[in-house]
Amino acid sequence: MNRKQRRAAAKLSKQEGTQKLSEKLFQFEKLPDECSACLISFDKTSKEMAMTWNVVVKEQPNIVRLYCPECWQLAQSAIETMKEEIENARK
Repeated sequence: MNRKQRRAAAKLSKQEGTQKLSEKLFQFEKLPDECSACLISFDKTSKEMAMTWNVVVKEQPNIVRLYCPECWQLAQSAIETMKEEIENARK
């Protein structure tokens, strides 16, 4: 690879990264104002909430969902229970 090719490849990867970042920022605007499960309000200016709440993004239908820590924990425990039931059913 010569210098010209390396520069062209670097420029292309930078453009792709910029495009992906702008898509993510656009999805941030779609962030709901409340938990998608229990409807507790979400304060977008709170750093604590930003660090503890969970965001789920579906790429195809372009859906953004927001979950509080309690609802997220309930969902995770339900998933674990289902996994255990499936494992026990296979035995």
